[in-house]
Amino acid sequence: MNKREINIPILYNSALLSEQIKEVCAGLEEEGVPFSLQERHKTGSFIELGAAAAAMSPLRVGIGIDQNGNVCVHHEKLKQEEPYVQGNIQNGRRLGKNAARLVKGLPLSL
Repeated sequence: MNKREINIPILYNSALLSEQIKEVCAGLEEEGVPFSLQERHKTGSFIELGAAAAAMSPLRVGIGIDQNGNVCVHHEKLKQEEPYVQGNIQNGRRLGKNAARLVKGLPLSL
């Protein structure tokens, strides 16, 4: 696995414009953790998307965003219905930062 493959996947519903998730990406960038954006066409809850993202991540952390702008940060070891943190797209930067901090083992940003 090369360094480019190590990232936090962000799975988002195709009804959501990629422009709307810039703040989530900015939070990850501020913490220096790479990410990948992956659009999903089938409907699913933000929690299902987050769990799927975590399962595919070599870092074991993923982010899911639904068509309504609900966001969750999930860890592979957690039950699907119990994400690490959740919120809405208006708090995207903080949620992105907290996903990165989970990977780095740092305290959450409040």
